[in-house]
Amino acid sequence: MSMANRLSNHFTACRLISLAKIKTASEFPNRDTNGPYLILQHGYEPGDASMSGADYILGRSGAWLGTHWFIRMPVPERRKEFIFSTVAEVMEMMENLTSKVNVIRDKPANVSDDAPDDDEMQKAITES
Repeated sequence: MSMANRLSNHFTACRLISLAKIKTASEFPNRDTNGPYLILQHGYEPGDASMSGADYILGRSGAWLGTHWFIRMPVPERRKEFIFSTVAEVMEMMENLTSKVNVIRDKPANVSDDAPDDDEMQKAITES
């Protein structure tokens, strides 16, 4: 079993995930040919002594959110914060990140305990 790396805001540690094949891709305004996109990284949170790796999605705020919360968020909030229409949007946001990693550790207020997982989004993430 390989060890996960510490989460980083460096672009080389991230993966750009195309969501072009999801059913709702055409609903994103001004998307480019392979858009929309997610920024994904597998790693562990800074300060996590157990170094337990998980998948995280990077939002426009510069904060990382575990995919387990992301796939249960209401669609409008998920789209607003975490889904990018173009690669240019992604690159602009990544250029403005600081080296300090910010992780949303607690369940977001807009995620209810009984919210269903978005299976299509989960599949897009895991098959990337």
